[in-house]
Amino acid sequence: MRKPVRHLSGARAHGFTLLELLVTLLIMGIVAAWGIPSFQAFGERNARTGEANRLQTALGFARQTAITQRQPVTLCPTTSHQGTLRCDDNWSQALMAIRGDQTEDIAPADVLRAFPTAQRINVQYSRGWRRIRYDALGHTSGFNGRFTLCPQGDHHRLKGSTLILSQLGRWRMARSPAECPE
Repeated sequence: MRKPVRHLSGARAHGFTLLELLVTLLIMGIVAAWGIPSFQAFGERNARTGEANRLQTALGFARQTAITQRQPVTLCPTTSHQGTLRCDDNWSQALMAIRGDQTEDIAPADVLRAFPTAQRINVQYSRGWRRIRYDALGHTSGFNGRFTLCPQGDHHRLKGSTLILSQLGRWRMARSPAECPE
């Protein structure tokens, strides 16, 4: 137990010694250094989950709209080129659900809904296609495809996620983690 220190005025002062403060700061530094990588991994997992939710929402909206309106709906990443909207092949960009089968010179009236750009996640589509087209039955054209969601930057120690899209227009998340390129 610490003895109170008497000042010249006769009042007692209680406090910590310099050694106690340094030990406390050292312990806090060790705990912070140990927790920061875990916190970064948590942030990356959250970003991947958010991107998977964005893709699932966009795919679900496009499929459901095609079924209810009984007409083709195209989902694609978009870019603006000389003032006109067109489909691109970078699935990390903003996504648009478009009425019909257009990929070039898309009229704003044909845009059903836009989905914001992916944040800190690189999205690759295994087919390399610029669009996914749903028919009036909600089926996709072509073959099964995979979206691989990987953190951007030098996070090679982290794994990615995979969203699998079937010809029937349904999707699911793969159980095993995806390998991300370094």
